Amino acid sequence: MEALKLIALVALVGCGRIDFDAHGDATDANPPDASGCLGTGTFSNVQAVSAINDPNTQYGTFISPDGLTLLWDQFNGAHEQLLITQRPTRTDAFPAGAAIPGTFPNGNASDPSVTADLLELYFASDVTGSLCIYRATRASTAAPFDPSVELGALCAGIATTGPAISADGLTLVYNSALDTEVEGDLYLTERGNRGADFPVGKKLNGLPTGIGYPALSADRLRIWFEEEVGPDLEIATEERISPSDDFSNLTGLTELDTGTGNGDPSLTLDESEVFFVSQRTGNYDAFSASRPCL
Repeated sequence: MEALKLIALVALVGCGRIDFDAHGDATDANPPDASGCLGTGTFSNVQAVSAINDPNTQYGTFISPDGLTLLWDQFNGAHEQLLITQRPTRTDAFPAGAAIPGTFPNGNASDPSVTADLLELYFASDVTGSLCIYRATRASTAAPFDPSVELGALCAGIATTGPAISADGLTLVYNSALDTEVEGDLYLTERGNRGADFPVGKKLNGLPTGIGYPALSADRLRIWFEEEVGPDLEIATEERISPSDDFSNLTGLTELDTGTGNGDPSLTLDESEVFFVSQRTGNYDAFSASRPCL
């Protein structure tokens, strides 16, 4: 997986980012679930999401807070597009997916992320020539998404991608880089209500360089991301005492980092299930893993 690169200069290829190779401080008010269950410990039971893993590359996996909707992006022969699949319960396997219905930029779209009510969709696109984050909304889950809108405040003079929206739609984390040859840094922006625009994001401190494609816990105290480790990418996490503190205690999720090219982590709201992509089978495919929820 490569780092952010300006679209006009070179194709951006890799985990959770646009693939041009034709071959290839608000917070969620509620606890993770009604019972207060929270996933803890080491992930296990790593499984391929077989129904969506085809000869195309699967990037940008995002699992909805309830674990029933999975989003990702892949090349459709003309450009990178956003896809979706849904399952009735978390014990069911995901079926094959389809393109997300709606109106999106006439260009590459990647790294989809959706609110808990499935009414706001965030993603990255290069339609203006460089990467920026877009938002699309709809009135109900039975309707297609309305035309998307660029969040220009987040990409003024800088490439941005990898958006992950909170369940309540009030906090957005993403990665961005002034130096387009590196993976990037992580940023956070917040708004008071869902009718407001997101302001310019603030860089999250205490994290290593060369990271991207984040996932933030509901209480904003834990963050997961992919990290450049030598020539490879691995999944790592950090934590903090309060939302006003810096992150620290870098920990690799070694139980997920089999093979090469592991990234794009996304967790259910209760943090008991993680979805990610990996090149362990030779192609970028989607995988999941689980851990006890106590």
